[in-house]
Amino acid sequence: MKNANKIITIFFLLSVLFGCSDDFLDKTPLDRLSPTTFYKNETQAKMALMGIYNAIQPNATPTHFYQFEFMSDNGYCQAAWQGSNEIGSWSTNSNSWAPNAKWQQDYKILTRANQFMKDISTAPVSDEVRTQMVAEAKFLRAYAYSDLITFFGDVPLITEVLTLDEAYVSRNAKSEVLTQILSDFTDAIAVLPKSYSEVGRATKGAALAYKAKILLYNEQWDAAAQAAKDVMDLEVYDFFSDYSGLFTEAKENNSEVIFDIQYTTNQPQPWPAEPFVLGTWQTSNITADMINSYYMTNGLPITDATSGYNDQDPYTNRDPRLASTVVLPGSTYGDATFIPASYAEYPCGAKPRKYAEYGVADVNTSTLNTILMRYADICLMRAEALIESGSTDQEIYDLIDAVRARVGMPAIESVEGTGLNQTQLREIVRHERRVEFCMEGTRYADMLRWKDESLVHDVYGYDKSKLSDPADPTKWVFEQIKITTINFNASKGWLWPVPQGDIDINENLLPNNPGY
Repeated sequence: MKNANKIITIFFLLSVLFGCSDDFLDKTPLDRLSPTTFYKNETQAKMALMGIYNAIQPNATPTHFYQFEFMSDNGYCQAAWQGSNEIGSWSTNSNSWAPNAKWQQDYKILTRANQFMKDISTAPVSDEVRTQMVAEAKFLRAYAYSDLITFFGDVPLITEVLTLDEAYVSRNAKSEVLTQILSDFTDAIAVLPKSYSEVGRATKGAALAYKAKILLYNEQWDAAAQAAKDVMDLEVYDFFSDYSGLFTEAKENNSEVIFDIQYTTNQPQPWPAEPFVLGTWQTSNITADMINSYYMTNGLPITDATSGYNDQDPYTNRDPRLASTVVLPGSTYGDATFIPASYAEYPCGAKPRKYAEYGVADVNTSTLNTILMRYADICLMRAEALIESGSTDQEIYDLIDAVRARVGMPAIESVEGTGLNQTQLREIVRHERRVEFCMEGTRYADMLRWKDESLVHDVYGYDKSKLSDPADPTKWVFEQIKITTINFNASKGWLWPVPQGDIDINENLLPNNPGY
């Protein structure tokens, strides 16, 4: 980021030195926009604001939401070039692609937000419009900084437009950045409306939801629980009845969506599009461990001897979210039947279904929105915050039961029982998060914040050689085998490294995080 700024500055100076004439300074540039030639009306100001939103979409393969599944115990991608394998195997270094892409993306968002807030201050728009647009920019800046402290810990806190000389900043303590994040979200909440006539823009509910999330991630349990309740009290969001339909283009912008990335024919998903990656490229695997984590429809885990689970008929009477999320061996996708042995690059023998648009005419283009925050997350975040604050009240049961009820799964009271302690409820809510949000990019961040080393373990899948006869699946033998070994790297812990490229430009970013 800083290197790019330096190159731009040098290029500009050279153009002045070698391209000036007597009336050079009197000319208005025709090939670029600037605050002096833009922000002339509300339409132009809105265009600039949309430029901040635009930076939220993935800027590289490893920043696509599904790649974070492959960094976690939910999935596996053996294709090293995609960037997730290096993270998932705990072999990250300061030159790794994913940390660099994440760092660059978030600083692009907040840099654009800072520039926008500076320029809009003198734009000829009404105070009402200015106030709301600044609130949106603050939301987006807080969104980016929430991402940064989750993955990197201490990061430079920049809230103004810097000159090149001012750009050699040091890292601020995570707690200091968190204070700014909460301030930005609070300011946004006070101004933003509950809804817009146009979808996709940050609302009061979105700001409250992300405030709840960053509070939860930083163990401020009471405040997180309250922010989540504030979302509910808006009475704007609710569960969408069709779990599978949540992730299809036909049912976008439904009652459950709080914040998403809007894609259109004029602004399709950045390459590679989801249907291409999840439908055609054979590198997206769901682990056997993830599949095993889905309960039976009676609410019992498959490890329970009384559950009715048959390991040779493993998908019958399972939580409906399993079939909605995973293309299982022998199941259909589009007009095809998935035969694991036919695909060399599906070592685990199962692939994602959620968000995958099988059978589309143009696999290189998709206008399917990506949901970043939905109502089910609010319910489970509040439940988790209450549990961690020491509560075991009925509301916790009610919140988790509501998530289960949408897909017809039984209530906690009828399976796990009542009078449960904190440890038991914690296990339940963490399990519910896993099966509810698989393939939505949340699991890896959950692993980082829970710091549970038991979640870092070897990757298992099916022995595909025994799932090979499409004419007679009754001959199939479901046997799970180890695909690869994963070991937690304690020297690095749970943080990503500051990218080496930025350190090379600015040594004030040192020391790097432990282990790098």
